Amino acid sequence: MNDQPTDAETETEDVDGEKIRRAAKTEKRAFSEGQYIFREGESGDLAFVVLSGKVEISHVVDDKDSAIGSVIKGGMFGEMALIDNDPRMASARAIEGEVETLVISREVFHKKLESADPFHRALIDILTSHIRGLADQLAKANIRAS
Repeated sequence: MNDQPTDAETETEDVDGEKIRRAAKTEKRAFSEGQYIFREGESGDLAFVVLSGKVEISHVVDDKDSAIGSVIKGGMFGEMALIDNDPRMASARAIEGEVETLVISREVFHKKLESADPFHRALIDILTSHIRGLADQLAKANIRAS
């Protein structure tokens, strides 16, 4: 059986009862416990959907990582950098064992956004800006988001 993605979209993983649509050039990646998936300040060209495990999202405050949230099965992270092309606002690392993810490329992400209503795209941009500001405030106050 060929596990390589095709040019056509195909249904794959059942995450929390919902089918995730998997597009061309989408792959799975695994990360061992403690391994960083990406670090704050890096450029971002990938987003991730957690298929199994748990990912900690952290932000640097006073030269140390401060956890601001976590992402579990079915959750997406890393999408902010794809929306606004700014550097990663936080770091993401596997915690509590191995993490398996579905990788969403910038190309696939933008194809999905292009098909969205212009109002929705503008709303996403506004919300992204608000989220970046709130995440920074939470980290500075050392408040955990989830």
